[in-house]
Amino acid sequence: MIGRARIDLGGFIIGRIQKEGRTFEMLLAPDQAWEAKKMIREEINERLVEGKDKSRVSVDELLKNPMISIELIFESFIVFEDLRRGKKATNGDMEAVFNTSEGRIIAGHILLDGEIQWTRSQRDEEREKKLKQIITIITKNAINPQNKKPHPYQRIEKAIEEANVKVDLMRNAEEQVDDVIKQIRAIIPIRMEQVELALKIPSVFTAKGYNIVAQLAQIKKEEWQSDGSWVSVVSLPAGLQMELVDKLNKLTHGRVQTKIMKS
Repeated sequence: MIGRARIDLGGFIIGRIQKEGRTFEMLLAPDQAWEAKKMIREEINERLVEGKDKSRVSVDELLKNPMISIELIFESFIVFEDLRRGKKATNGDMEAVFNTSEGRIIAGHILLDGEIQWTRSQRDEEREKKLKQIITIITKNAINPQNKKPHPYQRIEKAIEEANVKVDLMRNAEEQVDDVIKQIRAIIPIRMEQVELALKIPSVFTAKGYNIVAQLAQIKKEEWQSDGSWVSVVSLPAGLQMELVDKLNKLTHGRVQTKIMKS
């Protein structure tokens, strides 16, 4: 009868990961899991800004992170196939997918890449935060093409509400701006104001510099010089121009060369 019983979650939430046609579920404490996910996202964003070769956080790094206690996040390290019905995952399935049946490692996979059933208050809080970030970016970087002026914050907010835009809680605000603009274009006339920049980054900084540029701008032309430096023409929202230049100046200690091509 255990396969038909419904387990009371007792204030915990379900974390789930689906791989290779199999489902694995574990029980998490919502507040601790929420804080851990925010720390993971902050770490990934920091790595992207710094232009590190590997921005992804590995399970091993997660489990060794002194700021994240996996033991306090998960109610236990029992892995289920269907948690609400009390059906445990088999060792064979775990080994086939994760090359281990150790619950602590599988917990790391779920926290990093799984789908977590957040509480309503957490979802509402994060949605409000992301929405404000998206509206701020649009207000700074988009204009009304009819009068060449920016839309007020409240007008963008109202258009998003009328278009019934869905905010993805796990994606950065910057990654969602283009999608949001496409959806609200039916409500208000709007387009992103773009600027083109020519850049030259010295050879010693090209790897990290390239990653910084790729995060903020579209690379339209590029060329590697004989001295190893990287020359490019990029297009980006006008409001991100200073952010890009500041980051490249910080990386190169002021040795980056920039020139506005057109705006």
